[in-house]
Amino acid sequence: MILRTKGVTIGALGTKRHSKEILRETLASQTLAKLLVQVVYFGLGVLASRGTVFGGYSPFGVALAAAAPFPNIIAVTAGTIVGSLLPGAVNEGIRYLAAILATAAIRWTLNDLKRLNKSQLYAPIVAFVPIFATGMAMSTASLITSTTIVSNLTEALLSAGAAYFFTQTVKVLSGSRGAAALSQQELACVALTGCIGILAFTNVMIGYVSVGRILAVLAVLYCAQYGGVGGGSVSGIATGIIFSLSSASLSYIAGAYAFGGLIAGLFSPLGRIAVAGAFILSNGIVALQTGNTATVVAGVYEVMAATLLYMLVPKSATQGLAQIFTTPVDKPNVDGMRRSVIMRLDFASKTLSDVSSCVDEVSKKLKQISVSDLNQVYQKTATSVCGRCGLKALCWQQEYSNTMNAFNDLTQALKGKHKITQEDFPQHFRERCNRLSEVVGAVNRYYTGYQANAAADRRISEVRGVVYDQFCGMSEILEDMAQELELYEKYDFALGEQLSTMLRASGVLPIDVSCRVDRYNRLSVEIEAAKEEAAALFKKDLLRQIDRVCGRKMDAPCISTAPDRCRIQFSEKPAFQAELAIAQHVCNNGSLCGDHCTYFNDGLGRMVMIVSDGMGSGGRAAVDGAMAAGILAKLAKAGISFDCALRIVNSALLVKSGDESLATLDVARVDLFSGKAEFCKAGAAVSYVVRKGKIHRVDLPSLPAGILTEISFAKETYQLQEGDRLLMISDGVLTEGDAWLEGELLTWEDQGEEEFAQRIVELAREKRKDGHDDDITVLAATIQILP
Repeated sequence: MILRTKGVTIGALGTKRHSKEILRETLASQTLAKLLVQVVYFGLGVLASRGTVFGGYSPFGVALAAAAPFPNIIAVTAGTIVGSLLPGAVNEGIRYLAAILATAAIRWTLNDLKRLNKSQLYAPIVAFVPIFATGMAMSTASLITSTTIVSNLTEALLSAGAAYFFTQTVKVLSGSRGAAALSQQELACVALTGCIGILAFTNVMIGYVSVGRILAVLAVLYCAQYGGVGGGSVSGIATGIIFSLSSASLSYIAGAYAFGGLIAGLFSPLGRIAVAGAFILSNGIVALQTGNTATVVAGVYEVMAATLLYMLVPKSATQGLAQIFTTPVDKPNVDGMRRSVIMRLDFASKTLSDVSSCVDEVSKKLKQISVSDLNQVYQKTATSVCGRCGLKALCWQQEYSNTMNAFNDLTQALKGKHKITQEDFPQHFRERCNRLSEVVGAVNRYYTGYQANAAADRRISEVRGVVYDQFCGMSEILEDMAQELELYEKYDFALGEQLSTMLRASGVLPIDVSCRVDRYNRLSVEIEAAKEEAAALFKKDLLRQIDRVCGRKMDAPCISTAPDRCRIQFSEKPAFQAELAIAQHVCNNGSLCGDHCTYFNDGLGRMVMIVSDGMGSGGRAAVDGAMAAGILAKLAKAGISFDCALRIVNSALLVKSGDESLATLDVARVDLFSGKAEFCKAGAAVSYVVRKGKIHRVDLPSLPAGILTEISFAKETYQLQEGDRLLMISDGVLTEGDAWLEGELLTWEDQGEEEFAQRIVELAREKRKDGHDDDITVLAATIQILP
């Protein structure tokens, strides 16, 4: 019977570009980024100049020109000018045009005064002066009254306040803190800035419904969903205040939006439906208090339209908003904690190793001190019985040799019958000893104690060996964990939060998500979830979303399971790929194969291939081979080193049953990022690496697992290159030597992996001449870089 597993391709596109080309692309991307920033500020200038309050004032364009970073002043000035001249602008567009130009001129003139520019009052004053001056100048054309002065002063103060908000918002956005890490003052400034931007759409009407107010409600709903009570309250208050100023008839909006945002934030843990329902009800309660029915009806339509959009937009489209409210981690503290954990793990590993050594040394010394043998049985008998006898001097001084020989002759009888009688003593001793019955009873009594002690010593020795192995195993596991943590340079908590949000939106409920970047800038992601969630992560749509969130092309996940949990780990796609195929023949065409072969990507960009050969053939061999390979694979997926995993496999085979159980283990692990291959063998057959017509043999003498209590892998590393081919086999292939096999390896280039593996199995069966059969396993792999 031939069992075949079709080859799979694992890897990623590896590209090499010339350094000059990379430099040109970098410069081009930087130039494009700067251009996009200028375009954004131009658009903001247009929006700010279009927002109006009190029915006719538009001071926000001047405020933005006063607060924008100086490198963007030209783009902002141009945007505000365009916004002021567009159709539908306020009647005093020329006045605002003059104020904007005056603001730009002031900033240009005072730009070299660095200390003045850093003052928090600089932008508000620069915005206040042009607005107030141009307002008073326009008032001189008619009649200046106290009302016009108050109006101009109010508008100038509003411009100054907006400039302060804009300045603080620019500082916040130029940093890396999330909304959850902002102070209440900073969060309020950001919210008010966003509301001023939306205010530009207030006069865009669809019938009696304002597009600007629909966007405002939508903003409050999303802030409540992702920011909770804080986000909902601040956004509700900000939008309510700004939009209530746009018209006297909309004064109720200040209370309606604020109350709605607060209640929606309270219900945010219950989901989107709860957020929308809470806002609608609380907003409606406040709206009903106004007497203007038409205004209330229009407001209800606006809320319903915003809620409908809120429910229709897919969760995946708004997952990026969660990052805004994510509190970044203090990197120095995280690095310090990482170093502390590594030090603790490393120290604990060395301590456990030292404890195991101490236990072993003490047990050896105690064994030397308390040696128990048959001589002690005879000595205790002589002390307890002969010590009270009047013939002691005769027996143990004059006739010492004959007396000792008489006792020594009892050894064979004790080992055979486990007790003695008077007839087991020599004739001369029986005739001389007048306490023979007491001597016989003492020997039997002390020998029974000797047997019990010997059995206890054997059991204690076995337990001591197990404890020693456990200490060593725990030490190795902790050391492996410390080395793994040492490899990682950065933990991307923000990305982990984004992935968690995306997975929950897709119906997968992760328990924890960890994103790590190692010293080679390779990203790896580890997800812990309920066991039943594992299958969902193989959906193509979900994998594409993971790639998009990570910003990198990720490899297929590696999944290991525990009783009620699963661990999903994957890394970004490496440069190399491995194409593999397996072919097997079952001894005598039976149903159970004593060989077991498996391979998997460990989630860190490494391909692991395992071949195990159980002793003999049939069911017993199948159990041994499958158990050895299965346990090793499970532990390797869990991040435990091969050496430590081999100890566990060896112990499992030793205690599996009273019968002898052993299995060979042949492991090859290929780092698909670097091409470095590590071969580990425990009694396994030779492996081969073929490179451009040359054969490298990996032949490492070692013992199988399940024979001795102490075992270790024989290891070798080899640097693989593109086009290298790897062959792993069980010993059933080599019953007639491997000269013919090396000849076949030189023709491999003409065949694919599956075809070649099957051919080797068939040739191995044909070449066997002793009339017997055996299990045969062949794993063939090719390492490649895709162009």
